[in-house]
Amino acid sequence: MKIEALEKVYPIKRGPSPHTTSVFSFENDGEQYYVDKNALTSRELKLFTDVLFSSEARAFDTLPSGSYRIIQFKTGDFDLIAEQLSLIFPNIVKIKKQTSDYGVAIEQLAMDRLYDSEMKQSLMTFCQDLGVACTYYIGLFSDQAELHDIYQTEKRNFDQGLSFSEALIKEGLHQVTNRQLSKIKQNLLLDLEAQELIQHLYQNDGNQLQTAKSLFVHRNTLTQKMKKFEAKYGLSLTGSDLVLLYSLISHAER
Repeated sequence: MKIEALEKVYPIKRGPSPHTTSVFSFENDGEQYYVDKNALTSRELKLFTDVLFSSEARAFDTLPSGSYRIIQFKTGDFDLIAEQLSLIFPNIVKIKKQTSDYGVAIEQLAMDRLYDSEMKQSLMTFCQDLGVACTYYIGLFSDQAELHDIYQTEKRNFDQGLSFSEALIKEGLHQVTNRQLSKIKQNLLLDLEAQELIQHLYQNDGNQLQTAKSLFVHRNTLTQKMKKFEAKYGLSLTGSDLVLLYSLISHAER
């Protein structure tokens, strides 16, 4: 059944859902939709979740109760990654290839889990050891009953190249009207040297030694560049200021 036909019968809305638990979210031909669960009978809801748009939901609904996080991968070598992933990360309970270059792994919360920073480093090393090009998105641990709806949001973030924090900042920036912030943003978009500095520091998690190496400059030169930036813009290139600055230059046109 085409989505147009369903829209004539059910109160389906297009776009990302503003809620997580009160609606059923789904995708059709790359477009996002959602429908209020309270507007459906139990049989109609079951039709949506178990028949019409069941492939993603079943991947989560068959999991036992507990907390899980979803790790998304974009790579042309997903089959190779899938073969080794659960051997390296024993808490991975399900791996699912969805397209030729995209798949997900579901990790159950355990006492010996890796924290986010540790997981990022481990996945980077894992992909390097396999010799594959890969980008990934590490989701937040969520209750099993909420996984399908959480996945819709996290997949949207991944498709847009945004982390969880970046997505929230981007959404917040669109709602903020601030003369000082607007002026900083305008100046940054014309300052290519400042943009390069922000990007390298952010991509190296603020590590100045690694940033100096990636910029091919001496550590002292980097320090001088950072002081010059702070004198010009009044913001530091560390902590929350760095996250804000990166968001300003990265998502200005998105």
